[in-house]
Amino acid sequence: MAYLYLVRHGETLLNADDRVNGGTVDSPLTAKGVASARALGELLGNVHFDRIISSPLPRALATTKLVVGADVPIVTDRRLREMTLGDWDGLPVAMIANDAEFHHFNEHLDAFDPAPMHAEPIPELWQRGQAALRAAVAGVPDDGRVLVVAHAIILTLLARVLTGTTTIDASRVDGELANTSVTVLQTDQTEWTKLAWEVTPDRADQLSVDQLRLFN
Repeated sequence: MAYLYLVRHGETLLNADDRVNGGTVDSPLTAKGVASARALGELLGNVHFDRIISSPLPRALATTKLVVGADVPIVTDRRLREMTLGDWDGLPVAMIANDAEFHHFNEHLDAFDPAPMHAEPIPELWQRGQAALRAAVAGVPDDGRVLVVAHAIILTLLARVLTGTTTIDASRVDGELANTSVTVLQTDQTEWTKLAWEVTPDRADQLSVDQLRLFN
C-alpha cells in the first residue's frame, strides 16, 4: 500500500484577488504563498519521498521546489494541470457568481455544462486526474511515499471521490482544498483510504498520534 501526499499549490496573485485560477492562466505565488510553501516543506522535511510529481503549471512547480528544494528531481505530468475553465479563467469570481452554471459548478457538477464558457468537461478532468494518480503510485514499493503537487479543483475532486467521501456531483459542495495543504491517502490502486485531510502547517498540532507518524 503506497502513501500519496496531495498538496495544493501556494496562494497566487489570482487567488488573493479572488479570480478564477484555472488551467489556462497562471500568476506568481504571493509572499504568503511562498512562506506557507516553505513552512509545509518544514512539516514534510522528515518524509522520504520515492517519487515527486508536479503539475507543469508554474505555480505548482514553484510550490514543489519550495517544499522539497530546488535541486531535488521533480517529474511533471500534464494530466495534473488544473481544469481549464475557458472564458472564466482569470475573471473576478464576483463577475460570474450569479451565473447558473457557476452555481452548478459549485453545487451540482452533474448539471454543469462546460460549453458556454468553453471549459473542460468534468468526465475528462476525472479521467485524466485518476489516471495521473494511478501512474504516480505504480511500481512504488509497499509503504512507499509519493508527493503530488497540483491544484484545487482537480485535487478536491480526486481526493473526495476516490476515497468514497462523496460523489462527483457533490464533490465541490464543501469547498476546495486549502492552498498549501496536504491530504494523505493510502492506496493499492483499488482502495483509496483517507489518512489525513487538508493539513496545513499551522494546524499540525491538531494531528492525532497516528497522523503524526505520516510526517516522520
